[in-house]
Amino acid sequence: MKSLHISYIASSIALALWCQTAQAETGKESTETVYRLDNITVTSQTEEQQDPLSMTQSVNAISRETIQTLSPTNIPNALEIIPNVDIQGGPSSTNQNITIRGLPQSHAYIVIDGIYQSNYASKRGSWYLNPNLVNNIQVTAGPSSGAAAGKISISTISALDLLDENEKFGAKIDLGYRSNNTQQDTGLTLFGKNGATDYLLSGSYVDKDAYEIGGGGSYYKTAGRQKSGLFKLGHQVSSDQRLQFTLNLDDSHGHQVRNDIGYRDVQYTGASLIWEDSGQNNPYLNLTSTLYYNGVDSYGAEQGRAAEQIQDIKDSSIGFVVSNDSIFSIATVDTLLHYGLSGHFTDHDGVIYDKDYETGDITDDSATDEATTTSRKLAGWLNYQLPITESLELIPGLRYDQFYIESANAIDANDQPLLRDGRTESRLSKSINLNYYLTDDITLFVSYAEALNAPQNGELFTSGRGFKPNPYLKSERADNKEIGVVWDTQDLFSEQDSFTTRVNIFRNDIKDYIGTAYTDNENYPDGVKVNIGEARLEGFEFVSSYSLNDWNMSLSYGQTRGTDMTTGWYLTDIPSNKFNLNIDTSINDSLVLGTRATYALTHNKVPTQQLGENGVIEEIPAAGFDAWFTMDIYASYTPLSIDGLVAKLSVTNLFDKAYAHQLDFERNGDEKPANEYYEEGRSINLQLSYQF
Repeated sequence: MKSLHISYIASSIALALWCQTAQAETGKESTETVYRLDNITVTSQTEEQQDPLSMTQSVNAISRETIQTLSPTNIPNALEIIPNVDIQGGPSSTNQNITIRGLPQSHAYIVIDGIYQSNYASKRGSWYLNPNLVNNIQVTAGPSSGAAAGKISISTISALDLLDENEKFGAKIDLGYRSNNTQQDTGLTLFGKNGATDYLLSGSYVDKDAYEIGGGGSYYKTAGRQKSGLFKLGHQVSSDQRLQFTLNLDDSHGHQVRNDIGYRDVQYTGASLIWEDSGQNNPYLNLTSTLYYNGVDSYGAEQGRAAEQIQDIKDSSIGFVVSNDSIFSIATVDTLLHYGLSGHFTDHDGVIYDKDYETGDITDDSATDEATTTSRKLAGWLNYQLPITESLELIPGLRYDQFYIESANAIDANDQPLLRDGRTESRLSKSINLNYYLTDDITLFVSYAEALNAPQNGELFTSGRGFKPNPYLKSERADNKEIGVVWDTQDLFSEQDSFTTRVNIFRNDIKDYIGTAYTDNENYPDGVKVNIGEARLEGFEFVSSYSLNDWNMSLSYGQTRGTDMTTGWYLTDIPSNKFNLNIDTSINDSLVLGTRATYALTHNKVPTQQLGENGVIEEIPAAGFDAWFTMDIYASYTPLSIDGLVAKLSVTNLFDKAYAHQLDFERNGDEKPANEYYEEGRSINLQLSYQF
């Protein structure tokens, strides 16, 4: 059977950027057939071995070693090294979330070990994952898997990642210290393999004080503690069949995100069962099936007002994903059909009540402040990869999404019931990719992709005080156009070097874009979510890497502009234009030294007006920021005399720069104190791991 003519867009921009060792070992003369069809981010052992640029989209990956080297405080901090990925929500880890190309994470399809994370309204449960347990992160920007912003696929470590070929059992001790907030990390992992069965049990604990911003000053709400656990059990049924069970647990204690005094405890539970059958002797079978459970229980208590408020919010989901690849031979040419189904079913339960300090009276605010809802998301898709000529490849696709939600108790300000009978929306989305292999080293691509982005629970109904519910919000409909080029070559300046560059330009037009209006400041000072007509997000990304012997360098740049096409105003949440530079070198077999620098340009493409009461346009402060520059340095030492010991030392924000991603303001327009939303200042970080 003839292999598809696909040049291996070889060393994967993502691995070339951040996993240089892997990039040096990967050549473009691979004999494997490489397919670019979206597999809805079901994470598995085999997926982790594939080229992260398996699609002609902006795909970037971050390896476990890179995460440990960067010493991020959480997952969002690790993701910001990717072009056009930014952090919003302030410095508190309980409130942070990310944006991709100017769209918040509610617009992204996020999976952890195959578990779809839909709990954006449940206090960002997906980001409580301890970075020490992560093996790989893959980020695809642009409409994909039914999401307007893209997808984020995270896989945690397994025994197969830690065991050498002939090992049967091992243990790993992890210790960490962060000087800025006296953070202490401890972890113990046990793992092994018995015949065809492998297993892993890991636990970790993090305790941290409030961190200091650049130049001094701290905010007590950035302190907290976290307990995490991971259990994995895998069984290789045959050479092409594997079953894996994953259980991920997390218990975090932090402070309330609002200005009141209080705390928040969050328990996260994720479980998945993944069955893979690669069908080595059957060209029509390459099956992945996943069943999963995802739950977040957020309990908060606020004091300091006339009454104490208790918030107990539970978000429980079950779901499935089934996908398959079938290879058909047409006129001696192999073509690939990828197709699948998915379902995600969520129960969102909120209990909110106030207890008056003087009288002891209890007021139940659940129906207005955190409604109980039931929702589901169903999807079906197919993509077809068809070589037209030896140099031209066409990939058309169709995807159907359906969204349904109802509420058992939601009421509006006039005590009128909301969505008792539910509501449904759907869309048949089209996509097409055209790849042209200009030379053995250069690939040109053009793509068009549509997506349906359903409104979140916290946008349809009130999520906390101050927000006005709008249960009749329409889903956003994204249409993304993208062109780009990948140049991957070796022996450019020397017989031993490797060079990879990708440039892509995009424009994402979103109908019924969900924005914020402030039409009733007295009752709802935090505004109401509304469909604003059409928004346009456009920009470009550049990533490049170069490796020569023991030296590796990568450079990236991302730029996004967001505009409300109805008013001409800039959109909120747009990231700064940023350069990222990373250089490292192996001094010898034991020592690696490196540095990372980030330069963000002046961020002034932000809205200065908003829609107020009675349709009046109000002037608002510009939430931009001046240009800023940060640098990190790091070293990794592996003594040859002590097998299994690795020591990593880094200094993040070396020059103690005071900076924020964007300005933050009080409701009256006054700028908040810098220590409440500026990023972490200089920190000296030490990590020790011993595996035996």
